[in-house]
Amino acid sequence: MGRPKTYDRDVIARKAMDLFWLHGYHATSTEALVANMGVNRFSLYAEFGTKQGLYEAALAIYEREIATRYLGPLEAPDAGLTQVLTLIRFFASRAGEPGSEYGCLLCNTATERAAHDVPSAQAFGDYVTRLSAALRHALEGASDRGELRQGVNSADESLFLATSLLGFFVMLRARIAPDLVQAAARAAMDHLEGLRAVT
Repeated sequence: MGRPKTYDRDVIARKAMDLFWLHGYHATSTEALVANMGVNRFSLYAEFGTKQGLYEAALAIYEREIATRYLGPLEAPDAGLTQVLTLIRFFASRAGEPGSEYGCLLCNTATERAAHDVPSAQAFGDYVTRLSAALRHALEGASDRGELRQGVNSADESLFLATSLLGFFVMLRARIAPDLVQAAARAAMDHLEGLRAVT
């Protein structure tokens, strides 16, 4: 009979997520994971099988907890232009702040691993689909309430905005000058304001 586990799977996956998020997959050693997670190497492999398995668990935690924190308002029943503008404004304000160099774990995954790792590509693809759908939901809500001009294509606009947001995340990760990130955000917000119905 095996010994009972003395750790919680989600807790250690969350600790691993923080390391992967900051350093990336390749620069995060198994030794660093073991030290940070507070479990031994045997427990790590018994629970997740491989470093890859742990990484996939970390991505799942990120999508479930971190992504939901920011996309939740866009997915809410009353979402509209205000929620989209608030999200863009928030990420622009983070430029240059401590922690902004983390960027977005799923975007980091796309640039580091998606071209060579099918699960990473799938995780990022699912995230893009969710982000686009959340933005479309908010824009369609705005349209239903008469906030948008007639003829605005919510599907196309949501893809444009999703691409813009993904670009912001990459710029934050790369520590691009904050004024450049904020200028890009202003352009995106001006574009959104241009979609408003004339009252």
